[in-house]
Amino acid sequence: MDDGVKRIIQDPLIPEMFHRVEKLEQFLHLARTRTYAKGTIILAQGMEFDEIIYVQQGCLAVSMGADDGHQKFLFHIGEGSIGLSTFLGEYHEIQIHAVKNSTVSFFKVEQILTIFREDEKVIFDILQNLLTKVYYFMGQARDLNFYRPSSRVFRLLYNLCINEGEQVGDHYEINFSLTQKTIGEITGTHYVTVCKLFQMLDRQGIVKKGKDKMVVYDLERLKSLINEIIEY
Repeated sequence: MDDGVKRIIQDPLIPEMFHRVEKLEQFLHLARTRTYAKGTIILAQGMEFDEIIYVQQGCLAVSMGADDGHQKFLFHIGEGSIGLSTFLGEYHEIQIHAVKNSTVSFFKVEQILTIFREDEKVIFDILQNLLTKVYYFMGQARDLNFYRPSSRVFRLLYNLCINEGEQVGDHYEINFSLTQKTIGEITGTHYVTVCKLFQMLDRQGIVKKGKDKMVVYDLERLKSLINEIIEY
């Protein structure tokens, strides 16, 4: 795709494409490392926490509790990325669990300061990771305030196609494993609404979503839908 088009699309698009901090791989001997099975809760609400999480393998999900007891998904900590770099007291509402079998390292502040003294570039990588998270949530706040649910979903699909899609003949293919539930969490859209929107796209021959691939047959029509009023 045209590089000029790609540059105007905000990055990151999905809540796991944050700046990686792979330099921490060189300092794993300083950390404590554990493995977690898929579904294991690593940090529960109210559990005191004073370490930085680094995911060697697998993926973790970070969520925040709501008044009704549900968890609001925030972002993923993917391989080569870090989690929270702050201190959580006993009243926090953050929860972290493994969404895949994962190998996770935990660094104490003293260990991080030692790493900073040995390699100052790690400071920049951690700042970049945190800033990409800030930009991501700034974009989410904007979208929730200014765009309808259908627009948020269509914008995500269009941007994924522009950034990740590969042109194959007269259509585009995006190889990814985002479920409709995850798309709903990313865009702040109810799961039922996301399902109905994909059904509409399928009926009109615009987009067809499989388990591991999405095919976009009419990119321009998908783009035009972003500004149309669609009620679900």
